Amino acid sequence: MTEIPEHLLARSRARREAAGLATPSDAGASATPTAGGEVEVVSAAVATPAPAAAPPPPPPPKPDPPYIQAYKNRKRIPFWAMPALMLLPLWAFIYANTLEKPAAATTGPLAEGATIYQNCASCHGGSGEGGVGPTFQNGVLAKDWPNFKDQIRWVSLGSTGFPGDTYGAQNKPKKGGMPAWTGTLTPLQIAEVVRYEREVLSGLPPDPDLVAITEGTKPPLDKDGNPVAAG
Repeated sequence: MTEIPEHLLARSRARREAAGLATPSDAGASATPTAGGEVEVVSAAVATPAPAAAPPPPPPPKPDPPYIQAYKNRKRIPFWAMPALMLLPLWAFIYANTLEKPAAATTGPLAEGATIYQNCASCHGGSGEGGVGPTFQNGVLAKDWPNFKDQIRWVSLGSTGFPGDTYGAQNKPKKGGMPAWTGTLTPLQIAEVVRYEREVLSGLPPDPDLVAITEGTKPPLDKDGNPVAAG
């Protein structure tokens, strides 16, 4: 096979174009000789690059763990409920105050006992919390004076007149600080202050006999624990 020079190919193309047998688009055609010696122009296929392969799609996202799904699916607090939630502490404070222990009676034996107790507050505290003298709070008197009559004797006689070196059911040593109130307070007043100390300050249940004495249905007791004769 003989290679045809380029100028001959160009001349052949020009003649074919002049004869209307070829178009300018055949410029990329190749010519091959035929058996009669003529040059046959054969169009060469233009090689086009193959398109690049598309990248593989990204893998699907992993599902959320169950606790994340539960968080996303949970119901949100509506915005209109936020003011109500902010007021909850205030409501709780007001509600707690309604549960406070009501004030002691302003009249009657307990009120009289509260007034008389002001003479004792300097040693035992305004609410029986203790100070120079022992406390009355949290049911202490049930341990020290389980019988109210013994407490009446202690208040009447004081540490100096009370017999023995100890006082109360727990046999506490006397220190000489308790004054004797006989002569300063009447037997009824001593019963009233003892009842106030036991029921209000110490939180003990009412004793029917002591209630009867302060209500006037039974006579008060003297310094020895004996009923005071009427008149």
